[in-house]
Amino acid sequence: MPTVELAMHTWAPGADAPPRGTVVLVHGVTGWHRTWWRVGPALADAGWRVVAVDQRGHGHSPRIEGFTTVAELAGDLASTVEGLGAPVDAVVGHSLGAAVAAELAHERPELVRRVVLEDPPAVTRADDIGWQANLERELLAAEEDPASEIARELSENPGWAEEDARQDVDGKRLADRFGLVATFRRDTGARVLELAPTLRVPALYVLAAEGRSVLGGEHRRRLVERLPDDARVVVADAGHTVHRDCPNWYVSTVLEWIGS
Repeated sequence: MPTVELAMHTWAPGADAPPRGTVVLVHGVTGWHRTWWRVGPALADAGWRVVAVDQRGHGHSPRIEGFTTVAELAGDLASTVEGLGAPVDAVVGHSLGAAVAAELAHERPELVRRVVLEDPPAVTRADDIGWQANLERELLAAEEDPASEIARELSENPGWAEEDARQDVDGKRLADRFGLVATFRRDTGARVLELAPTLRVPALYVLAAEGRSVLGGEHRRRLVERLPDDARVVVADAGHTVHRDCPNWYVSTVLEWIGS
């Protein structure tokens, strides 16, 4: 399938910091560029040009025709990176975005110097009927009663800022509900664990705490045991969206990695 042109939001480097290069931010499922509302400006203040994309079927990017795969989403991202002036210094991806970033680093390593993979998925959701039903429920609820969804998210995530919940619900309202549900009823082709030992791009895996992560147990042990020498794993005292639960730690960790 042909690539699509992704919507983007850019934070320019801070005037008081020496220019460093370009970082691309890639959100997770049902998200959009606003999930990075704290991370993007913080990286820009440190001197980076920061570009956050809306993936296909999300935000202001084109809708999904039928269903899509991680490989197709990585193709969209590759076209975007080429347009920015490859190679970019880093791609930072969360969840689905981490799977897409890993795929990009594997298929097109010439496009990116480093990657940050935030709590990437260990498995696809094709057989998880309960997860699929909850995805559809949350997307519908965001469309029909966004205020209640914001209140629910803040109640379930007391460490979030109100803006975290607001932009999360806004992202779900903008998301392509039919295309995403159809996508996750199939094998998306996410293969983070398979790719980890062979990536030729240095990768930082920022994992949520065991028990709160989508990559835990035997999958986590398998990841750690098979990493190449230029990869690193750090574990946050946080849930799946580490960049919301502990934003200051997250930003400092990312800055250390992409600046090394």
